[in-house]
Amino acid sequence: MFDVLKRILVDDMQMRAEDITPAVKRTEVGIDSLAVTELATVLNSRLGIEIHDYELLELCTVGDIADLLHERSSAAGDREPTEPHPGNVAPMTLWSAHANAAPTHRP
Repeated sequence: MFDVLKRILVDDMQMRAEDITPAVKRTEVGIDSLAVTELATVLNSRLGIEIHDYELLELCTVGDIADLLHERSSAAGDREPTEPHPGNVAPMTLWSAHANAAPTHRP
């Protein structure tokens, strides 16, 4: 389940893959009080696992989050993760995509 979580953190939340290990503290990779809300939403939509932001805030490491995902997915019956949906893109990613887009010229 750690690999699934890592893929979500990298693909959906634009975190650096090399920074994500089971032992790293969630705050060290940027999973702060704002990011847990987004992560909880992504986990629900991609994996069908209901996890609340306050539950994620109680966990210390990325490995702890993966363990909780494993626990919940086993209880709910494993579901294959879905690909990111354009609506599941982190707000900063949307801003970056807009900021880097080629200017449009209107006649």
